[in-house]
Amino acid sequence: MQIKNLDGEKFYQGFSSGASLVEENRSYLNEINLFPVPDSDTGNNMSYTLNSTAARVSAHNSIYSTLESISDYIVRSARGNSGLIMAQFFSGIHEKMTEKSVITTEDFAAYVNQAVSDLYESISEPVEGTMLTVIREWAERLTELAENIDDFVLLFEKSLETARNSLERTREQLPVHRKADTVDAGAQGFVLFLEGVLKNWRQERSSGFHSESSLSSSGAVSGKESELEVISGELSYRYCTEVFIQSDISFEKIKELLEKKGDSLLVAGSGGSTRVHIHTDTPAEVVSLLRDRGKIVEQKVDDMLRQQQLSHEEKGDVALVTDSIADIPREILDDYGIHVIPLNILFEGTNYIDRLTITPEILFDYLESSEEFPSSSQPDVDYIKNYLEQLADNYKSILIISVSEELSGTGEAFKQARDRMEKEKDVEIAYINSRSNSGSQGLLVLKAAEELERGEDLQTVLETVRSYRDRAEIFVNVNDFEYMVRGGRVSAGFGWLADLLNFKPIISLDEEGNGTIKGKCLTHRGVRKKIIKYVKEIEEKHGVEKYSLVHSLAPGLIEQWQDELERLLGFEPEYVTRVSSITALNSGPGSVGVSLLAGQK
Repeated sequence: MQIKNLDGEKFYQGFSSGASLVEENRSYLNEINLFPVPDSDTGNNMSYTLNSTAARVSAHNSIYSTLESISDYIVRSARGNSGLIMAQFFSGIHEKMTEKSVITTEDFAAYVNQAVSDLYESISEPVEGTMLTVIREWAERLTELAENIDDFVLLFEKSLETARNSLERTREQLPVHRKADTVDAGAQGFVLFLEGVLKNWRQERSSGFHSESSLSSSGAVSGKESELEVISGELSYRYCTEVFIQSDISFEKIKELLEKKGDSLLVAGSGGSTRVHIHTDTPAEVVSLLRDRGKIVEQKVDDMLRQQQLSHEEKGDVALVTDSIADIPREILDDYGIHVIPLNILFEGTNYIDRLTITPEILFDYLESSEEFPSSSQPDVDYIKNYLEQLADNYKSILIISVSEELSGTGEAFKQARDRMEKEKDVEIAYINSRSNSGSQGLLVLKAAEELERGEDLQTVLETVRSYRDRAEIFVNVNDFEYMVRGGRVSAGFGWLADLLNFKPIISLDEEGNGTIKGKCLTHRGVRKKIIKYVKEIEEKHGVEKYSLVHSLAPGLIEQWQDELERLLGFEPEYVTRVSSITALNSGPGSVGVSLLAGQK
């Protein structure tokens, strides 16, 4: 089989075959993923990027049209560092290509080398000894070979020798790979892709095709001890953040804008559609900066610390899961390994991720310049299911504690994901409707975490949380009714009357988890006195085992509350923290909440 002139149909067939071979080896690529961080998702990201693109693209006779379609889809589909590099690589080839129906080997080599040059420019700090090196050295060899080879099959056969040798050298080029005695995962994925292309062009149809790269010799990380040694260092930044944006801003401007916000910065795209990848501690700031430069279409944030823990820590008994409405400080979540499924905030056509790509400060800043009021939405069932599947690989069972079902559809989404999971995997998933939100939900989750830390089994923890659920209280001092009215929590007429009479409401929850107005006063001081009175009555009747304080942009006010409650109860709160953006959306700025778990005097 020879291919003298490469058309769109043949190119697409090779692309699809390459994507399939990456998918076949997805788990292996995850296993050897150590750079830039050992979060075990290179196989997932590269496979998703390539295969979702292959599934959406319709091949044309013209290679220019086929590559144009691939370029459009792959930028939108790109996931992770390796996926973004692949996206920019193919977009770069298309940008350099003239509008032709077919190309020669010399054409192809020229386009690829020009694309590689742009690829390096799209990365803030290119690192050699990775897939970048393999792509570059393979591209350089293409140019040498294409001078004398006019057959694409032979061109790929010969150039693959260079790619494989380059791949093998990655074993020694970075310390992390030397320690683990393995090749770079992204580089391995790229070589697999090239081999898949060649497989198709050779017309090898047997299902028994195996990679000719160093898969067998490189092996997985050699032993658990070596693996843990490699990953023992701390992450430079916690969140792998990706933003798909429609904008005319140049790659260089984006890099200047974000270069101080993190590392592993990569920008890919063409024709006004751009995908940005960065490792950062402040994804909300990254998104906010990009929002001012274009239309944000999509956001994705992965917690690399949690990914590391799931991939490399020993299997546990019970995974504890809640949603982002539960107000718990990050330090406590980390100490107990609590997993949080975020809700979403839809604002001006953009879907923001609660606690990750939007904060109360940024939310209220947005609201000052917009007449539109945001809406909240529950997590996607597929997203929850995928997360639970990862947990099922590392835990024997899962406990979910959700926000009150009377306040959000999140609990129903959890149950749907659980039901689908239990049909497919042999894992026990327990679910509890907290009938709470914010700080009281957070205290219930904390109680469950403490019980699990003590070694209690799942059934015992379930009984304990259900018992405390009936003794959980929350009292919220809302500054005014404006945000509750705009969010539809109370009627406009009631809000108008409350403002007219200068009522300061105290919001609470009933036994079923419905929102209710517990009381109202004319001053904030009056509200604080009344809530302190409620807490005192509970302390005298039942005792208070735990309490927490939460606020929405009211750090000075919360200190006054904390002083009074510590004097009353004689001990400090479990925590003082800021509320989630969704809770802030309903309570407004300046609100304060007191939550507690009563005892059994």
